[in-house]
Amino acid sequence: MRLFWLESKRLLLSGAFLIYSVLVCGFIVLNVNPLVNRSLATLPTANHYDAIYASDFRTLKNGVMSQLTTEYKANTYTTYPLGFAKTTALKSHERASMRTQIKALKQTKNRHALNLVIKRVNQLLGGHSSYTAANIATLARRQMTPKEARQDYQLIVTRDKISGAFARVFADIAGLIVGILPTVIIIAFCDADRRSRALATIQSKFASSGKRLATQYCASLIVLLLPVLVAGGYFTLRVNGLYPHQVIDRFAFMKAAVIWILPTLMISSAMGFMTYQLFSNFVGFAFQIGWWLVTTMIGARRVDGYYGWLLMPRHNSLHNVAYFYTHLNELLINRVSYAMFALIMVGVALLVAQLRKGGLHIAFSSQH
Repeated sequence: MRLFWLESKRLLLSGAFLIYSVLVCGFIVLNVNPLVNRSLATLPTANHYDAIYASDFRTLKNGVMSQLTTEYKANTYTTYPLGFAKTTALKSHERASMRTQIKALKQTKNRHALNLVIKRVNQLLGGHSSYTAANIATLARRQMTPKEARQDYQLIVTRDKISGAFARVFADIAGLIVGILPTVIIIAFCDADRRSRALATIQSKFASSGKRLATQYCASLIVLLLPVLVAGGYFTLRVNGLYPHQVIDRFAFMKAAVIWILPTLMISSAMGFMTYQLFSNFVGFAFQIGWWLVTTMIGARRVDGYYGWLLMPRHNSLHNVAYFYTHLNELLINRVSYAMFALIMVGVALLVAQLRKGGLHIAFSSQH
């Protein structure tokens, strides 16, 4: 415990943590504040219904038909290899095959038949398109009906208890910043630790190098989550003040921080520790930038409800609530999986640290 507090204090009092805190809190507050200013106290009027991703067969089919017909006529299709948009044109014989698929699409009578057609369409385009069972919801975005608007409002009031809706946006925004910044903070922390050999000698009295690295990782999670918790506390007070006569979930932002944001932080922090043990430089930050960019590009295709296997799940909307609860298990599996993967990365860092220590010991012994 003494080592844990020592490592936490070192990171907490560092200049890098101060810069990190300002950037994280500033980014979250500036981006979440505008949505918190929107009122959820009353049912929206007919002219202000939000957009949702529809899941009924008719809307999905119409959305796919509209998009595919437009792209077919222009012979310009957009695919997303590695998350980046790429324009694709088909050759004459491929266009004939696509025309056949469009005719088959018109004749589909159920979701299963629709999925079979879009699978063939996706194959014709070389994959990575919007025409997959998982992605066609992006083509079925429409305004809510009065019935859906009432259902959405009831979920916000009864299940979200108002603050839950804002907490999802908070988690969406916070995930973007903690998906990248902690990596460079941790690498800088490790680099400063390596340069300060006197401090390392002092700390070696408390624990082995493996235990110390594990303790540093745990300390980093607590310390680097603090600015997120502070921002969450600020928004809890704001929402509580804006809705004094509503039943508010006062722990919504804290739950979002731990369940939604922490696994992303675990990954970005673990990346810093693992890559520094492997390379002893800042190259790990380049890896994390690449991962972050790919995730951001993929998530940008459906910012108001996209979970899947994204490092940073997206839900940048106060609405689309039914979709969120329908896919809640998907989000929870995502978060648990990334938390476990982060622990594996830390395990690799510990293994490399032990191998390095053993190598140095053998080299030292051979000189005698």
